[in-house]
Amino acid sequence: MALDFHRLDNSDYLFGLDTAKYNMLEEIFETFKHWTGLAIDPYTDNRLSVDHQKILLRIIDDYVAITDLKRDKSKTTAILEFRGLLTYLSTNNWDIELLGD
Repeated sequence: MALDFHRLDNSDYLFGLDTAKYNMLEEIFETFKHWTGLAIDPYTDNRLSVDHQKILLRIIDDYVAITDLKRDKSKTTAILEFRGLLTYLSTNNWDIELLGD
């Protein structure tokens, strides 16, 4: 299973989430689904606007604020790496396409 992220305007590959990283981010994605109604799923294709990326960033920031980050360092690393990528993408105003398996 993999979830690949591409620029929507030119289809350039940006990065991918393997099963392990997806599972570490699943709690973030569940909250996103509750907030927006949009599911980030490793088996379907989806699009994320810059506004949706900013919502994900808020969710991550809320998660970081209330979670003991020392408890699971690999999960913390995955979440913060994902946050960094989203920050870069939203700063550049790139809508993205998610391609699942």
